[in-house]
Amino acid sequence: MAAAGLAADRGQAPLPAQADKPVRDVTFLTSDADLYCSFFILNELPTLRIVGGDSSRTLFSDGDLVYFKGNGRDVPAEGQVMAVLELGPKVAGAGRKSSLGPLAFQRGRVRVLKIEKGLGLARVEKACGSLMTGHFLVPFLEKEKVSVKDAGLEGRAWTGGALSGQVVFLEDNAVQIATGQRALIDLGRDDGLELGRQLTVFVQGTKDRPNEPSANIVVIDVGKASATVKVLTVKAPVRAGDLVQVK
Repeated sequence: MAAAGLAADRGQAPLPAQADKPVRDVTFLTSDADLYCSFFILNELPTLRIVGGDSSRTLFSDGDLVYFKGNGRDVPAEGQVMAVLELGPKVAGAGRKSSLGPLAFQRGRVRVLKIEKGLGLARVEKACGSLMTGHFLVPFLEKEKVSVKDAGLEGRAWTGGALSGQVVFLEDNAVQIATGQRALIDLGRDDGLELGRQLTVFVQGTKDRPNEPSANIVVIDVGKASATVKVLTVKAPVRAGDLVQVK
């Protein structure tokens, strides 16, 4: 099906026609925003939380001082870098994965300056969007960069199988996303998924029409039962509920 026809079937304005390519000329490389200002499914709830700052403000930016405290466990060391997370709603999966867990939005990182009488002081080194009072702290981990050639959509057909799942969340909770935007899928390490793996997104068909390939995505962060992906190529916008299949 042509790009314009597929977009029209989904109630959207037609996209410009484009030719599929098995490999694009440009190599995709994950950015710092992909790695440290994105989102993922959280497996364990944090114990440390930002409780205020060195002013009456509740929204902080680079260089600001913030105070944090926890319940006595997982106390960081002075000088340790901590990632800042905002917790979102629980994400429902599909099929065998009825619940994946809560969303965690990465809001930046801070460096611990001092801990005294159960209260910690840290300086914001990098803020992503809204870094605020109430957000949580977890140890900051360097993440592996991904570099791949876009495998495109040519010749892709739905076969199903073990390495197939669904799109379960879109960046900014959008209705649809396109090239350069991120999403969550309900496949992870337990399914054999790994960083840099590319998948084809399919619009679910009907009894009279097969599933149609609509986008190519790449895994930029992988968890136990879910993964964060970035859209490389689209023929039609990606939506929550679309099917995904590993190439």
